[in-house]
Amino acid sequence: MAKKKDTLKDLNEFMKSQSPKEEGDNKDYMSKKPTTLAQVESLKSEVQKLNKLPEGALLEDEIAGFIKKTASAHQISERQVLYKVCEKVLDQVNQKESADIMLENMVLYLHHQDLIMEKLK
Repeated sequence: MAKKKDTLKDLNEFMKSQSPKEEGDNKDYMSKKPTTLAQVESLKSEVQKLNKLPEGALLEDEIAGFIKKTASAHQISERQVLYKVCEKVLDQVNQKESADIMLENMVLYLHHQDLIMEKLK
């Protein structure tokens, strides 16, 4: 009959046989310097531009009202109209960044998930 293996004992023996690492290699992960830096400055300037705009400059209330009216007129949910608008806006973006692609995938997922849930009701 085959001998039953004890994985934890084998792992323990393997770890004991390994040579100990030098203290310099065991630096705390959080204290290490990053190898690539995010473009924080460009993000900050974009956020600052948005914050400097006067209240209502982006016409959020009018757009939200238009979405609600359109949904009511066609007897569909506001979310479905919003998903369609998001899809159209993202289709018009010339140079898509990773965030645009993620948003596009999220909108597609939510759009279809919402349709499935409506059919199940």
